[in-house]
Amino acid sequence: MDELELYYIFPLMMVLVPFVYLVRARLFSKVRSADLKSFEEELSAKKTVWEQIKDLFQ
Repeated sequence: MDELELYYIFPLMMVLVPFVYLVRARLFSKVRSADLKSFEEELSAKKTVWEQIKDLFQ
């Protein structure tokens, strides 16, 4: 019975996951506007674990 459920869930997830990602990407681009260059620089900067945790709560 579990295999049968996978046949239904797998195609559904193949549609839902990219859709949710695209919605998230659009919302993110509206919030960040055209400031993606500085965002990429921020992501590529090497940070310690403690700095990353502090950034989460800013």
